[in-house]
Amino acid sequence: MIEHCNIRAFEHQDLSRLHEIREAAYTPVFKSFRSIVGEKIAAVALANAEREQGKFLDEICEADSAHDVFVIEHEAEIVAFCSITCNQETKVGVIDLNAVHPDCQGKGVGTWMYEYAVEQLRAVGMRVAEVGTGGDPSHAPARRAYAKAGFGPGIPNVYLYQELSTTSR
Repeated sequence: MIEHCNIRAFEHQDLSRLHEIREAAYTPVFKSFRSIVGEKIAAVALANAEREQGKFLDEICEADSAHDVFVIEHEAEIVAFCSITCNQETKVGVIDLNAVHPDCQGKGVGTWMYEYAVEQLRAVGMRVAEVGTGGDPSHAPARRAYAKAGFGPGIPNVYLYQELSTTSR
């Protein structure tokens, strides 16, 4: 367990570090996705996946965003981040894009971060906390951290792909 971590609100100057963490944490995930669906499908269906995720990070970090973003610091360095959104109508709070730098994974940072996120959702009146993750092997560490933070049960979700030729059948 990494000790003496600090949680604080995102500040605009943190954005480049969050992109570094996102890229480092999600590179194995996107590699796994490409391996699973194959080169031909990945070249089309996942061609812009990293760029789209980076754009989403930019959007959730904008000052007028509906997302609340916080960062985890260890020894004055940001090692993780998490975003949450709240639906006051449904009372469902969602943990959105989040990542722990690979150097800090498996050391309790993610679990601690998710427990904090859940407490933030509870504090603003949410009745259910929701988080989505992949079912592939590259997401196993995230699933473990979510379970340690009290998440479950889950509804499995599967994406199926079919390569389409440009000629008629």
